[in-house]
Amino acid sequence: MMHLSVAVLGGGIVGSCTALSLQERGFHVTLFAPRIEREMTSYGNAGVITHASVIPLNIPGVLSRLPRYLLNRDPSLRIAPAALPGITPWLWRFMRGCEPASVGRRAAALNALITPALAAHRHLAGPAGASALFHERGWTRLYRQPGALERIAGERALWKSNGVRFDLLEGEMLETVFEGASKHYTLGVRIPDTAHVDSPGALVERYRALFVARGGEWRCDTPKGIEPGARGYRVAGHERHFDQVAVCAGPWSMELVRPLGYRLPMAFERGYHQEFSLVNGQTLLAPFYDVDGAFVCSPMNDGVRILTGIEFDRRDRTATPHQLARILPRVRDVLALGQARGEPWLGRRPSMPDGLPVIGAASKHPGLWFGFGHGHIGLSTSAVTGQWLAEAMAGKDSNPAMAAFSPCRFG
Repeated sequence: MMHLSVAVLGGGIVGSCTALSLQERGFHVTLFAPRIEREMTSYGNAGVITHASVIPLNIPGVLSRLPRYLLNRDPSLRIAPAALPGITPWLWRFMRGCEPASVGRRAAALNALITPALAAHRHLAGPAGASALFHERGWTRLYRQPGALERIAGERALWKSNGVRFDLLEGEMLETVFEGASKHYTLGVRIPDTAHVDSPGALVERYRALFVARGGEWRCDTPKGIEPGARGYRVAGHERHFDQVAVCAGPWSMELVRPLGYRLPMAFERGYHQEFSLVNGQTLLAPFYDVDGAFVCSPMNDGVRILTGIEFDRRDRTATPHQLARILPRVRDVLALGQARGEPWLGRRPSMPDGLPVIGAASKHPGLWFGFGHGHIGLSTSAVTGQWLAEAMAGKDSNPAMAAFSPCRFG
């Protein structure tokens, strides 16, 4: 018999989608989450939902760049010196995953999670009044240096083996990305099966509003702990018991599950963004990734959001936007940026060393479920994560694709 009372801990994009999916399957859901604020992880991403994300971050070419990474000479990755001792075991596991066979297995797993991503969001966005936030205009990876086509042979092979469609852009075709692109780039790879959300924060707000409008209970509170008992589970500081609990608290998830005996290897991919107006007639209709310049530009809130690469540091350390300062001159070389809109933003993406999120049942506590560790694909895969968790929590036959994401893979 299905357990009907569920607490979802965490109200970002993954927690909101999970709460909605559980609600659709007849559960009585209580969402424990603070108010939606600019500081939340789900607020500050590029808004991109793309089939290209089947490739994990740790691929064979990463190893050749390791010395530059460790010396902080590559703007795509910064490792804070004080954080290096604590993150070294995670980095070791990350580097071990660069072996080609491992990359192929994990890309296939991600393909199962990412392929239905846009349809899963469309299913929620319509009732939430959020369909207009989605724009299906593609996503382009741009390369400055000659010889890029040969250098990305491994990525192209992975895309082909996972059914990812892509088009090569050269010369005047680069102008379809934005006016002036052909002056700066030698190659573009456009992924047509892509959508972008022009306000990720607004999407979370509308999903949460839909959850409440459908009768869901939202407790405006930051969950402090999980207390198992004979009658199920309690959320620390609250009297009510729940039959099941789904932990979807992003970078704060380990604080909730570690006291219960779970030691999952999570690191924090800190990242920065800043938004700007566009001037001098400059327009940008679809997001792009300047691979050599180490930045992403995404149309956002009637301007453009500029996003950095990864910074590995302690989760709550004060912002150190060195990467943003390094990339902004490169962005200004290719786009006519106007005034900055607000201060730089810092987000903390929870990441596992194999590049796969944790989705599934906890090994030691029946009725406890995990949905976190999505790294840079949280927005993309949140709706599918919610569907998979809800089906499993309802006692349906387990989706075979979920096995690759099980918490048990870490022992």
